[in-house]
Amino acid sequence: MDLQGGWSGGIFRICEWIYRLAYLNLLWILFTLVGFIIVGLGPSTLAMYSIMRKWMNGEEEFSLFHTFFAYYKQEFKQANVIGLVLVTCGVFILIDLSLLGSFDGPFQFLILGSFTTVFILYLLVMLYIFPVVVNFKNTTFEHFKSALIIAISFPIQTLIMGVAVISVLFICLVFPAIAFLYLGSGLSFITMFFSKHLFKKISHQPVVIAK
Repeated sequence: MDLQGGWSGGIFRICEWIYRLAYLNLLWILFTLVGFIIVGLGPSTLAMYSIMRKWMNGEEEFSLFHTFFAYYKQEFKQANVIGLVLVTCGVFILIDLSLLGSFDGPFQFLILGSFTTVFILYLLVMLYIFPVVVNFKNTTFEHFKSALIIAISFPIQTLIMGVAVISVLFICLVFPAIAFLYLGSGLSFITMFFSKHLFKKISHQPVVIAK
């Protein structure tokens, strides 16, 4: 009886998370569109990560829609500043890539090395920036610095997280219906899951990240 109860309880929790992630992803898409994508993607993403943090901390008794909307409004300015920084850096990376074919010899290798380095650092920051923002109170600059320091300080965990993220992106690319229901929420779940364990490790290391 206990075994059956255990199995049925586990299945119920899995179904609950499937429903939660789908609903959260639809809210992410909806509020991104409400902000006409440009000013909606950042706040919507930060709200999604804030909800994921509450779930992973065991907080479940709240209205998902109203809580999401509250975070969306609360973090609107900060999220758009972070989004602007990310987009600006992305544009510079694309410019760097476009210049690659314009040089020959040593200059080409210099541009290639510059592009590769900046691109890797950009991806590392992308993995951690939103988990850092929703878990720590700090300035925008400190958030970016902390995200990069954490990524570099824990290379194995970062690599595993990166592989998991790539796996989700691949699945969503092959199955668009899954992307519609789970792209954003799936990525936030993975990055928050790994980040939560790392944050526990560094909780007694203020030199790594300031709370």
